[in-house]
Amino acid sequence: MLLLPSQIMMTFTANSDYEEKDSDPIRLKPGDSIQTGPADRAWPGWVWATDANGNDGYVPEEILKPLGEGSFTVTEAFDPTVLTIRRGDLLTSMRQIHGWHWCHNERGAEGWVAGYLLRPA
Repeated sequence: MLLLPSQIMMTFTANSDYEEKDSDPIRLKPGDSIQTGPADRAWPGWVWATDANGNDGYVPEEILKPLGEGSFTVTEAFDPTVLTIRRGDLLTSMRQIHGWHWCHNERGAEGWVAGYLLRPA
């Protein structure tokens, strides 16, 4: 994952257990076309998206370029993996987007973790 110069890696401890149940999330690469639905009210900056194969999920708005009539093209790859965490896990945040952190754990696994599940280490 590419880090932007303004992004600083931070270390957190998981304050709760969490495991994602979505087995078929939307995965995007630059140039993909998607349709959007409603924005997430709990997580501003995230919007519901559906790809040509019917896979869907929330994606960050800033990776979408409007084409008109609810259609968008993807400008940046998006990996929707949500990291399974256990209370006390030590996590390094590589990137933060609208309250979610792309983290890796001590075992080398990576994925998104909601900010409310993290506390500074």
